[in-house]
Amino acid sequence: MPFRAGVRCVLIGALAAVLGGPALAQGLHAGRDRALDSVVQVVVHTRFGTVRRCSGYMYSANGYVVTAFHAVSDAEKITIVHASHGVFDVGRIRRLDRRTDVAVLGADLGKILQFSACRVGDPRLLVPGTDVRIMHHAAYRDQVEAAAVVVRIGYPRQLTPSAFTADYASEYLLLELRGLFDSGSAGGLVLSKDYEVLGIILGCSDPGPDGTRTGYALAASYLPPLLKTTAEVPMDRLRTEATSDTGYFDKFMGPAAKPLDFQAPMAEGYVAWFAPIQSARYADAEFTTEINDKIDKDWFYTSDLVVDGRGIRDWSLSRLVVVPATANPWGFTDGPEQYMHFDADSVFAKRIYKDRSTEERIMTRHILALALPPGKHTLQYVNRGANYKTSGVKRLRLDLASAEIHLLDIVGLSLVSMTLLPNPPPGVGEGEPVHYDLERHPYQERELNWSIRQGRFITSPQP
Repeated sequence: MPFRAGVRCVLIGALAAVLGGPALAQGLHAGRDRALDSVVQVVVHTRFGTVRRCSGYMYSANGYVVTAFHAVSDAEKITIVHASHGVFDVGRIRRLDRRTDVAVLGADLGKILQFSACRVGDPRLLVPGTDVRIMHHAAYRDQVEAAAVVVRIGYPRQLTPSAFTADYASEYLLLELRGLFDSGSAGGLVLSKDYEVLGIILGCSDPGPDGTRTGYALAASYLPPLLKTTAEVPMDRLRTEATSDTGYFDKFMGPAAKPLDFQAPMAEGYVAWFAPIQSARYADAEFTTEINDKIDKDWFYTSDLVVDGRGIRDWSLSRLVVVPATANPWGFTDGPEQYMHFDADSVFAKRIYKDRSTEERIMTRHILALALPPGKHTLQYVNRGANYKTSGVKRLRLDLASAEIHLLDIVGLSLVSMTLLPNPPPGVGEGEPVHYDLERHPYQERELNWSIRQGRFITSPQP
């Protein structure tokens, strides 16, 4: 069964009282926070036109993520979603290893605030019957943390026969576990009671009558050489050398969550907010500096968002819909001289001639929307500067209806395009100018509804 927040706190508090008091409890909380900070969702758009969502282990503030190779093979585009730090594109591959079914991805990060990676532990201490934790962004459950038990430790031929063990390299040690795994589990973490990484989840069997599955994880003892590698692999290797397809993924992990039809009714309600911003890169250095100068003024991130008594990192990110500024009803997108983003401001269009000291603010490249069942919900969050007039701790009670979208601290939402104009040479004693068109389009309820519908997935198993 998944760990419940209240039960978890009671257990940790009781354990601390017996074995070391507040110091132990503080250590466990710190370890859990590091683990939550290390688990990301990996969204894979394949060359077959399908979308897979799995998990990943972010082990570096430089954006390096370990996940299952078969989950990212055939990728045309890969995106990393972090509950606290935002949405990032994968621009490089550090390692592809079919033998261990592991891939190391490199995400293009902007600022990462307060990131601390989960430590790697020693899986040699495990024995059959050991209780462990798993952290993953399950496709068909809400919570990111669950309980599992070690069934066997050994080479594939020593484990329960399955489609996964039949194809896996014979010389690598695997952990066989029993717990609540599904297609979103690939790339997730097997953790000790102290929240140290003992393995990376790779595959699972069909569910039993109680809903649990047999899961397989690569022992963490193989991770250090993977994490230390400095090689770079071209992104097109995923399309030319990887031979997976949706059937291959389904065989190892079970059916991936499928996007819903655009016209399907929205049974859920949604709470939506600005995702943290990441830096931009353009060929024009001054235009890039101008944008990043404004991005650096934005402190908005969502670590402190609590929904129904659970922090946002305790929810599976499979419940999130990611709305990018480049997917909009008007078809506006980025280009070599155009930057798209969302802002909360009045509606206007004008031509701006300013230098790098401009105070025009950029809010975000993405909006995140959390799917919630209709009914009453409680929220608490900290506004850290997205709106200086209302900064501080916020508490809300909502009664969400089906298809209702509640925006957190967003008024006058607009889609904004910044288009670079030719920059004449500066005059004597003048700084380098930046000239651009700033155009805003009202992003009202119908536009946001359109965008969320585009990104919805089925979030419960289908018969």
